[in-house]
Amino acid sequence: MSTTIKYKLEDFEADDESILIGIISSAPDYTVCWHINKHLKIDLRRCEDVHLQLIKKTKKNTAPDLFTSQVEELKSELNVSAHHVFKYIDEQLFSDYYFIANKGTRTNLDLQLKRISYFLEVNGIKADNAEQLMFDLNAIEPIEMAYLIGRESIINKLQLPI
Repeated sequence: MSTTIKYKLEDFEADDESILIGIISSAPDYTVCWHINKHLKIDLRRCEDVHLQLIKKTKKNTAPDLFTSQVEELKSELNVSAHHVFKYIDEQLFSDYYFIANKGTRTNLDLQLKRISYFLEVNGIKADNAEQLMFDLNAIEPIEMAYLIGRESIINKLQLPI
């Protein structure tokens, strides 16, 4: 099982050549990626899922349980959320694209952005190209809406393999 990472969306570091786009779509991730690949002429491919540790605030137990170790093992397995990730690295333009599902097996990446289905982070893109990218994404059929969230870097926090 992959290592788990704890993070918050507001903790991401800003980068001048990185944009984070929120995509709203009811289509499955592989369908949206196929349309993005076709329309933008890139090659997003599925890579290893990101596994995130869920943190729940609970009351402290006053009495120890005889089966604590077994219960803790079961709880740790149930408190992991897996999120699909697709990536494409453009070596000619020195940019990389990461398409990440907001909705995982147990929870969303960001609970405040529940309506967003997917995040698309593009590193190595200039501001004037970002506007054209937004226009192109909104023209893709299964995408209901795509909008700029900010210049946060989701990749550094998730530690995705490159």
